[in-house]
Amino acid sequence: MSRMTRGSDSRKMSKGRRSSLPVEEAGEDREGPLKKGPWTSAEDAILLEYVKKHGEGNWNAVQKHSGLSRCGKSCRLRWANHLRPDLRKGAFTLEEEQRIIELHARIGNKWAQMATEYVIRKFG
Repeated sequence: MSRMTRGSDSRKMSKGRRSSLPVEEAGEDREGPLKKGPWTSAEDAILLEYVKKHGEGNWNAVQKHSGLSRCGKSCRLRWANHLRPDLRKGAFTLEEEQRIIELHARIGNKWAQMATEYVIRKFG
C-alpha cells in the first residue's frame, strides 16, 4: 500500500466532497457563469412565464430554455418558496393554530407527519 507524500498532489479531495470548480468553470457550457444571490424582479418574471408555459417539472431545463443563469435547484426553490400562486404566507388562523397544538400534543415534533394528517383531515 503506497502513501502519498506531502505536497505530491494538492488536488486530492476528501471522501464525499465535490470538486470545487469556480463558478465560471462550472457554468461554461451555458451562456456564462451561474448567478448567485438575490433574485431580481426580471428573473422572477422569466421564471413565472416559463412555469406558466411549460408547467412544473424538469427544473434543470428552465435554465436551458428560458435563458436564466440560475441552476435548476435555485429555480425550483424560488418557485416553491416565493412565486407559487397558491403559496400562503402569514399567520395561522385560530383553527389552524388549535389543530397544530392538538397534533403536536399527540404526535410530538414529527412535523411531516403532522402536515400529512392535517391535509388529509382538512381536504380528504
